[in-house]
Order: sequence, then structure tokens, then C-alpha cells
Amino acid sequence: SRQRAPAPKNKVKQKTGPKKEEERLQRGLDLIVETVDALIEERGEEEKIWGSMVKQTLKRRKPGFNESYYGFRAFTQMLEAAERQGLIELEHDERSGGYIVKAVYPDA
Repeated sequence: SRQRAPAPKNKVKQKTGPKKEEERLQRGLDLIVETVDALIEERGEEEKIWGSMVKQTLKRRKPGFNESYYGFRAFTQMLEAAERQGLIELEHDERSGGYIVKAVYPDA
């Protein structure tokens, strides 16, 4: 009987790319959550936190920050992905067209 050892090796190689992309994406979303938390701590829970403020703060904290590195064409898409994962809550502002970002506190 012949062994099929090469097949699993190929499968492992195929998983490496997407897994790294997934890890990179998750790191990017974690950065958003950390930044939102820092802004809330700095400004207080009652102050509005705009998506643009999150990006500006992120760029101050990590000068090389670029959403495309994490797989997003626009920072707004990154915020929306974080919301889909339940990491933040977004409220669309009709007047400005921007997002107001709110932290999500998981039940502890």
C-alpha cells in the first residue's frame, strides 16, 4: 500500500497564508479597541468619539499605521469589521456622514 503523506503537507501550506492574514486582521481590530478604550479613558464616557478621532489617535500611537496593511481599503471598513465582531458599536451621524464610536463592554 502507498502512503499519501504529501497531500496533508500541501493543505498545511495553503492554510498558512489565510491564517496569517486573519491574525493580521485581528491585530488591527485589537488596535482599534485599544485606541477607543484609551480615548474613553482620556475624554470620559459622555464625550462623543468620532471614527476620524480614532484614526488620528491610532496614527499618533503607531505612526506607521495604515489600514491597508490589515486588509482594508478604508478605515471605515475596519471600523465596520470591528463592529461585526462585536468589539465596538457604531452610530452613523447623518449630518457629517461619519461614525460615532462606542465601546462595547462584555458582561463580566
